[in-house]
Amino acid sequence: MIQIESSALAVEILPEVGGKVGKIRDKLCGHSFFVPPQRPYRTIPMDGDWLVHDTSGMDDCFPNVAAGAYPEQPWEGTSLPDLGEWTHGVWQIAKAGDREIVMERVGKVLPYFASKTIRFVNDRVLEFSYRVENRGQFPIQYLWSAHPLISVQDEYELVLPPGNLTFSTFPPNGSTYEWPTFEGKCLSREWISQGTTFKVFIAGLTEGWCELRLPTHTLRFIFDLNMVPVVGIWLNNFGFPSGDEQAFRCIAVEPCTSPSDLLDDLDPRPYPRIAAYETATWSLRLSILPRESADAQKDD
Repeated sequence: MIQIESSALAVEILPEVGGKVGKIRDKLCGHSFFVPPQRPYRTIPMDGDWLVHDTSGMDDCFPNVAAGAYPEQPWEGTSLPDLGEWTHGVWQIAKAGDREIVMERVGKVLPYFASKTIRFVNDRVLEFSYRVENRGQFPIQYLWSAHPLISVQDEYELVLPPGNLTFSTFPPNGSTYEWPTFEGKCLSREWISQGTTFKVFIAGLTEGWCELRLPTHTLRFIFDLNMVPVVGIWLNNFGFPSGDEQAFRCIAVEPCTSPSDLLDDLDPRPYPRIAAYETATWSLRLSILPRESADAQKDD
């Protein structure tokens, strides 16, 4: 485990557990924002099942989210693991300091080299930067999604840029809805039924940001719409995990590249591609402010 920190936040990163962020803690009040570990941390083997390992914290999903097959030649039909290859195996540490870590890995299923940098922009803003180099002779079709399981005890508000936002469900049901209403509920502030989960993809963003406002803090996600045009929202009201395990409540705010968790679910056009021997880069910023400070900035 590697820790980076500022005067306000402490961040625990686990390169040996898919490079996940295990914890972000406000040092001034002691509050931690992610679902805590559900099982002991351990590396997920490439053929392992994410669901039987620890499912807490914040992962990065690449080149897929839901388990499925790669759709194009020459790797057509190749199996991709649940939550993608990046959550499995180990990231190598290329650089580690007090406020920054750089991790690297080589693709197993697809021929790529990836690096991920997590650093403090200022005391309350983290930046996650990604670089993927295609080292093969064929284009790589991919999707990327942030996957932070944010612990939400009760009240919340999801705030997105003004405009005519629409959303679709996942798994898809063939319909498109106006955000934020679904079956009589306002998803931006009302919990779904207890014991259930619900995933949506929000499209039509005019600005690259979204916020999850909690009673004590505001978490603001900032991204470039040219590379990250969609926001996924996963609402979990004690519906996951299922079976005999202890379910928890969380919201995952998931800026992402495509409105699906599968690489073969949509027409190929919504999926980004990395041409042979070319490189793709993108980034995400996460600002975490005490609610009173966030509200003051909003009023200014």
